[in-house]
Amino acid sequence: MPILITLGDARDIVVIAYGIAGLVFFFIGIIVLVVLVFSVKGLIGALRSTLDESVKPTLESVKNTADTVRGTTEFVGKTAIAPIVRTYGMFAGVRKGLGVLAGLQKKDK
Repeated sequence: MPILITLGDARDIVVIAYGIAGLVFFFIGIIVLVVLVFSVKGLIGALRSTLDESVKPTLESVKNTADTVRGTTEFVGKTAIAPIVRTYGMFAGVRKGLGVLAGLQKKDK
């Protein structure tokens, strides 16, 4: 006696097979997602470690250098440039004053 599968039976077999395949792929997806999450956490930890060990000390060194340059600039400005500017201003004022006095003397003649 031959076993005949009806169209309804074939449909039920296909639905059950797709259901089982869907569950298998769903669990594989969950496993892949969990592995991916742990991999990303490890990568972020390695990146933070690299930043703490190499980038932060470099930035601190650059900040210290900038502070040193700022201090040197202020020192040079106060000790060298300010007296020169003051002296130049005094000479310019004296020259302008002499020019005004010379102009007054010419008007008197």
